[in-house]
Amino acid sequence: MTQALQYSAWAIGLWLNFLVVSAMLRGTYRQYPFAFAYSLALLISTVVEIAVNTSAQSSLNMFYWYDEVILDVLVFCLVIAFIDQAAREAKHKVIERHWLVLGAALLTGASFLIRQGSLNHRMTLVSRDLNLCAVILDVILWTLLLAARRPDRRLLLLSGGLGFQLTGAVMGQSLIQLSRNLYWPGAVLEVITSALGLYIWWRALRAVPIVQSSTA
Repeated sequence: MTQALQYSAWAIGLWLNFLVVSAMLRGTYRQYPFAFAYSLALLISTVVEIAVNTSAQSSLNMFYWYDEVILDVLVFCLVIAFIDQAAREAKHKVIERHWLVLGAALLTGASFLIRQGSLNHRMTLVSRDLNLCAVILDVILWTLLLAARRPDRRLLLLSGGLGFQLTGAVMGQSLIQLSRNLYWPGAVLEVITSALGLYIWWRALRAVPIVQSSTA
């Protein structure tokens, strides 16, 4: 049953992730470079994770957490880049970029120092802390977008999709930590919200016309 859920999550995630990357290659990767970097890293890490699982399963656990750390860092960069972009359209610049970067770095370091236990237990808590901080940043992003005179609808959808992924990850990890009996609800919640977030991204990006290079 565990393997069935894992392979289903991989299949759905790969398909939706490929659609998002393909849509961004039409031209929006220039407008949202961190979103493109995150999507590409997510796609590559999933492919490598599948390869490691089928060939060297003993090292899958360690690779998974290296992968999570990289993706968590990219999520912070992504949300901060979104906030910086939304602040240009807002009436007032609520917070400076360097304070967001400093705060994210301090929270990440504090989480690694405070959390103790086995590798899986510690890293699960650290990942949950980082996702929770990213959710708070996403709320700040929504505040800026709603304060703008003409909100960027695509950016609203992108931040909303990211919010689904992050909130689902926080709730799923919390359920898993509460009880072993809640492992399946937590894991399924993470899979569903991750897929929903990627689907929202694809819907936001798919209508973008193909950018053609000019010829001399």
